[in-house]
Amino acid sequence: MDSVRTLLTQKSSELYVATFDDRPGKLFDGLQHCRSVIFTSSTTLNASAELHTTRYQRWPTQTRPNLFAQFEYALIGGNVLVSNLYPKYATDDQVSTFHRVKSIGRSTLGNASSRSATNSFIFYQEATQYWTKATIGIPYYSKDGAVGAPAHGRYVYFDVPATAAAACAILNSSLFYAYFIAYGDCFHLSDLLVCGFPISNLILADARLGELGNKLNKSLTAGAAVKTIQTRDGSRITYAEFKASESKPILDEIDRVLAEHYGFTPEELDFIINYDIKYRMGAVAGEDDS
Repeated sequence: MDSVRTLLTQKSSELYVATFDDRPGKLFDGLQHCRSVIFTSSTTLNASAELHTTRYQRWPTQTRPNLFAQFEYALIGGNVLVSNLYPKYATDDQVSTFHRVKSIGRSTLGNASSRSATNSFIFYQEATQYWTKATIGIPYYSKDGAVGAPAHGRYVYFDVPATAAAACAILNSSLFYAYFIAYGDCFHLSDLLVCGFPISNLILADARLGELGNKLNKSLTAGAAVKTIQTRDGSRITYAEFKASESKPILDEIDRVLAEHYGFTPEELDFIINYDIKYRMGAVAGEDDS
């Protein structure tokens, strides 16, 4: 979609972008994992685009008739975190929040990682819906009795365990989740997003984040349920299913530490901690903790 965004930006004086999930409610019944975008553009000669975006729309099916009337648009400045993307920012407060992230985070998580494999690493699942699934080391997974790494997982290596633990805290934070929703496809967590997250050396060196990362990892592991499934090809897979919502108090501690580093206002921190809270905590019928 890069060429489409470039064309719209070049040819529009005002551009409104609305984005939609397909769960729990859908714009188009019968389609699974069909996330939708609606562009509305107006044009005058020799004008640069003024970009407005909605939040990533999630709504219960019964509210569908009132969905469009409730849109709120945020005005996006030029200071986006990933160039040539339209961030799915919900409000002007979120715009200012991520402006702070970019101004403080002069480096990235990728810059702090090791260029070679080490024993200190984060393993994260590509499939992401309401929670990032990032752990220190590999979570339990076996296929036909052979223990190994889960499919579709990725690694980020670090030189020392304390840095890996701090990275674990960051990747599971609600701040990182809001960033993933704003700049990702809202289902696949890519290396581009993980390694491109803005940080400072002081953030990764904060001992509190390392302690919280270890605390979170223990909480996720202790609260995991062991699930066994049978695949279509007859394989038997057993894995640890995390319940990240049960570790939300630890995640809130992590976000409070990050808020100190990025200089968030109390209102910005409240926005991050409660971002998409009713869906993430499973308050909507039919939604699981995934």
